[in-house]
Amino acid sequence: MMQRPKITQLAILALFFSLFVSLKASILDTPEVQLSPAQREWLLDHPEKAKELYIAEIDTARQKEVAAFNVAFISFQQGDLTGTDKYLNLALSINPKYGPALYLKGKLEYERRNVRNSLNALKQSIKNHPHRELPNYFMGKVLYERKNYEAAIDYLEDAISAFKLYTFSYALLGQLYIEIKQLDKAIDILDKGFVYSHDAEIIYYLAKAYELSNNLKKALEFYGLFAYLYPRHPYYPQVKKFLDNHQIHKYWTNRLEPIPPRGEESHFLPVGEEYVYSVHWGPIRVGELHTVVLEELQYNGIDAYKVQFSMDSNPALAFIASLHSDYITIIDQSTKQTLRHFLHQRENTIVADKVYDYDRAKGLFKCRTVHEDGHIDYLEKYLPRDCIDGTSILFYARQVVSESRREIVLTTIDETFVLSDIRFDNIKEPIMVRGQTENVFRVSGELFYKGIVGFTGNFWGWFRDDPTYLPVASDFEIWVGRIKVTMASEEDQKLHRYRQ
Repeated sequence: MMQRPKITQLAILALFFSLFVSLKASILDTPEVQLSPAQREWLLDHPEKAKELYIAEIDTARQKEVAAFNVAFISFQQGDLTGTDKYLNLALSINPKYGPALYLKGKLEYERRNVRNSLNALKQSIKNHPHRELPNYFMGKVLYERKNYEAAIDYLEDAISAFKLYTFSYALLGQLYIEIKQLDKAIDILDKGFVYSHDAEIIYYLAKAYELSNNLKKALEFYGLFAYLYPRHPYYPQVKKFLDNHQIHKYWTNRLEPIPPRGEESHFLPVGEEYVYSVHWGPIRVGELHTVVLEELQYNGIDAYKVQFSMDSNPALAFIASLHSDYITIIDQSTKQTLRHFLHQRENTIVADKVYDYDRAKGLFKCRTVHEDGHIDYLEKYLPRDCIDGTSILFYARQVVSESRREIVLTTIDETFVLSDIRFDNIKEPIMVRGQTENVFRVSGELFYKGIVGFTGNFWGWFRDDPTYLPVASDFEIWVGRIKVTMASEEDQKLHRYRQ
């Protein structure tokens, strides 16, 4: 499931300053991350090993209900309903109000067609789950499937209210409105979801609602966007047939473009590259970014880099917020697309660990999570074509900064698919870098999603005019002033003062 992302100014800067690390087996290796063996195996997609370790943890765990729940969760994913029941009962005997266990109980009972028991468990979960959007969404799904549309609408609206970025709720609510022929409401809710994430089902049902509303122009646009982004989705054949029947063979893409083919000339990132950047809000130094290129490796037969990017807030501002995040990413050397991405986030007392897998062969986006209390979760969506995560987009920009082009890049931020409009103007201008004037490449653009603290979406970035195209500065507008990132002085580079 989706940890609520707090997209602060520092987090947004991940789009332009990212870092590289070492070998495939060590994607979880960063000193700040303290994972149990079971958590490690879960995040690395070894569920059977993780289950064995969680079983061994139950007797000694500080929160036994969490370990028992995790065993039940993995068992449910594996289709072992007996094992799920056994460990769920254990978790709930320890803590009868444990929200994640009540939610899973609701799903288990529904799988067994015990609808009344399912609804009762889900109602209890809504009262106790730390992420209420999950049981609200599933309650809405159960009621929708049982054609209790009015009640289903209430729960799906509650799911959206609880967390607007849990985008499954928009697609299902839009589908429901289509089924009861309230097409204007379907378009309205799907449009809202589309703003937050270009999910396959949101786009598909938006096209369907326009088709049924006899707005053929809009239907063809959104069916075209769906066909372009999701050629591996099971709905693709019927969408393509619809487009073919209307002689549409060049799809509307909203200016999304295929990533150009690249060869070994794009394998230019220097292993060992390491820099600290200073982050300022006006005159206040609010944090540091730390980037390193650590090594090259083979990942599933692909020539790849491993990178790490760290963000640290100024400890003197801890009374406002304390932030530390590590992003460890394996990227394709040629395209700079993400293959696997690990996020460790510590914001005040909230800690979350996630691993994202970009399965481009199957067109799937997978997220495995360890939440703050240790309970695990899993989210899966269809992966849009040529989608680049918010870390890798920096390296993609380094690759094409010297070219003249403007493009919309589909970008993953947490578990949403959003748009970044980047202008590669092939323009150079002088700026100060560590007290010296350098003539560097400039890019600019707009990010079409909303962060907190008034982030408006406009940005500028500057890259060195040499074979590495090193980022040297960036500038982001917010509603009060700007966030500016500059290469730290040699002294600050050496001291890395805010390292946590």
